[in-house]
Amino acid sequence: MKYLLDTDILIDVLRGYAPSVEWLATLTETPAVVSVCVMELVQGCHGKADLRAVEQLVAPLEVWYPTDREMQVALAAFTARFLKTRLSVIDAIVGAVAQERATPLCTFNTRHYKEFSVVLCQPYPKAYPH
Repeated sequence: MKYLLDTDILIDVLRGYAPSVEWLATLTETPAVVSVCVMELVQGCHGKADLRAVEQLVAPLEVWYPTDREMQVALAAFTARFLKTRLSVIDAIVGAVAQERATPLCTFNTRHYKEFSVVLCQPYPKAYPH
């Protein structure tokens, strides 16, 4: 099964959180990530070593670039929900991509995506605070 990974999952892997690393290693199909999530990871880098780690993590993944239709869905969702829920731009885009491609979204930020018609999965146990 193809999974779409949210930024929080990738951060767990970057931090070496064992359950996330072990889960990722069990996947038989290459997971995907939305391009804006890669940008979010780069934004969190403090130096070249961090950037190299992000590049190495993302290299084997399938990077999805939002289509015009997905961006239209994201804009509509963002416009409708921002004032009420403070939906972020990136979450609107990721939610729209997962919804339009009917791909399960792996994330622990489930409240960010409850307005989208997506299957959410929490693929491993979380035993520490973010």
